[in-house]
Amino acid sequence: MNLLAPTALVFAALGIPIILLYMLKLRRRDVLVSSTFLWQRLLRDREANAPWQRLRSNLLLLLQLLVLLLLTVALARPFLFTPVVIQGDVVILLDRSASMQATDVQPSRFEAARQAAEGIVDDLGSGDAASLIAVGPRPAILAAATSDRAVLRRALDGVAPSNGAADWETAFALVAAAASGAGETQIVIISDGAMPESLPPLPGEVHFVQVGAGSENLGITVLAAREGSSGLQAFLQVANWDDAPADVAVELWADGVLFDVRRLDIPAHGDSSIALDDLPYDLSLLEARLANGDSLALDDVAWTVRSTASTRRVLLVTPGNLFLERALEMLPGIELTRLSPNQPLPSEPYDLVVCDGPITATLPPGNLWAIGPSADATGFFTDTVLSRVASDHPLMRYVDLGAVHVLRAWAVEPPPGARVLAEAAGGPLLLVAERPEGRWAALTFSLHESDLPLQVAFPILVSNLTNWLLPQGGVVETTALHPGQPIAMQPDPEATRILVTAPDGAAHVLAVGEAPPLFAATDLPGVYHVAQFGAGDELLRSDRFAVNLFDAAESDIAPQETIWIGQAAVGAAVEAEQGQREFWPWLAVIALGVMGVEWWAYYRGLGRQNKRMIR
Repeated sequence: MNLLAPTALVFAALGIPIILLYMLKLRRRDVLVSSTFLWQRLLRDREANAPWQRLRSNLLLLLQLLVLLLLTVALARPFLFTPVVIQGDVVILLDRSASMQATDVQPSRFEAARQAAEGIVDDLGSGDAASLIAVGPRPAILAAATSDRAVLRRALDGVAPSNGAADWETAFALVAAAASGAGETQIVIISDGAMPESLPPLPGEVHFVQVGAGSENLGITVLAAREGSSGLQAFLQVANWDDAPADVAVELWADGVLFDVRRLDIPAHGDSSIALDDLPYDLSLLEARLANGDSLALDDVAWTVRSTASTRRVLLVTPGNLFLERALEMLPGIELTRLSPNQPLPSEPYDLVVCDGPITATLPPGNLWAIGPSADATGFFTDTVLSRVASDHPLMRYVDLGAVHVLRAWAVEPPPGARVLAEAAGGPLLLVAERPEGRWAALTFSLHESDLPLQVAFPILVSNLTNWLLPQGGVVETTALHPGQPIAMQPDPEATRILVTAPDGAAHVLAVGEAPPLFAATDLPGVYHVAQFGAGDELLRSDRFAVNLFDAAESDIAPQETIWIGQAAVGAAVEAEQGQREFWPWLAVIALGVMGVEWWAYYRGLGRQNKRMIR
């Protein structure tokens, strides 16, 4: 045991006057009595009560000395050295992403992470402060720069793991705000290490507390359905992140009824897929389940909703592009009309106009996809090596442009509010924007001067862009929606309100205004029901959309020993530092209890003495 204030031990000298008080002769008044027969005990006491009487065994004396000892040691602030990860002011980043639900450590990784955070809170010094940030799809500050351990413990008790990926970039921005103006702050990241490698640096010393023990997990990474030439078709992909191969049974459910079971042999750290073309003709909801038990149950089930889109009219203005025509014709619900650039535009409206090449005519208002040189271009550039792709945008989902080569591209100034999805050193290659007259997308290079049409990514990109450019009443972008990702609702022209029912039965009402309402309460995986009502509370239409994990970074639950912060590797922390755990409050509580015992013993003895005198 060690002491922070050893000079307080001088108060132990107060035990000397307490003992002397018990040894001093008692002073009594002389009183004349008729007989001393009844006072023999008092006489014996008087005979033994010399100026300094012999110290006799006395319970009250022992209890009083014990109270003095406890209070003296408490004032000296005793402590024990304990191994800790951190000391001083600290910002704790608690990972609550989907992978933290893994049960390879009991009861779960998140519970282990929360216990680690509670340990750091318990080891805070008397003058230390801590901030607590929960890192999920929407990071939040749970407690800001407080030394009140009760507040920090309550914040930890009220947090739970999420079903989506963690937004570490936003969390790091919160850390920078929390640490601004403070002294030297240490940052503790409690996670299994499922973090991107391109994170910015943090303002302080970073410590990484790693949780997790295994990598055994199978997960559904793709489930999609589309209308084919022979009916509804579906594609399913299952990945294995374990070190050993796996044999798994996949259950397929159509509108809640089991109709097929397929077996898949999946190699270690590989994947396997199946194409389904014998689905029930009236299927509207397809569900896939893995009939196995692994460490993460969140990715063992997936859903996809059959699209009920009506036919959409698309006008393609091109001098001739077989790849583009075939890609558009393969899309379900598309009625394609092809025109040459020198032909006059038809008078009837189209849902989407695709211009392959220079735009020379006045286009009708509406949705537009421009490919190649534009009237707004100021020249072309040849530095077309891809430098950045907005891979987090829904339009770039499953689109790999890494192997695409472009001869040259036209320099286009992005309009206000535009989002650049692919960019080279010379300028943007792909950008999109929302306009009052309709949605707009631009591919700044000619397909004839690139090998994009020869890549697997081309038909996927055409499908994503076409679906985005042709929103309908109902749900926009209904496929591959991740937990926590907002989704836009396209209201019916006569709709006054939209009711969204979550998988747990929670109802959310969206008001219909000038802009399409955005629904962000997509935290639960499953199927959401959307109902649109008119002015007379008349049901105008109903739709569904599915939310799935579909995140390889979260399904790959192998814990990482190192994370990258600001291009620097941070290894898992080792409990090598020595912390000081004080226990003087416990001594003070025990002293208070002993004082109560001493009070009880004194009054109990006084009561017995009064009874003897009465007798």
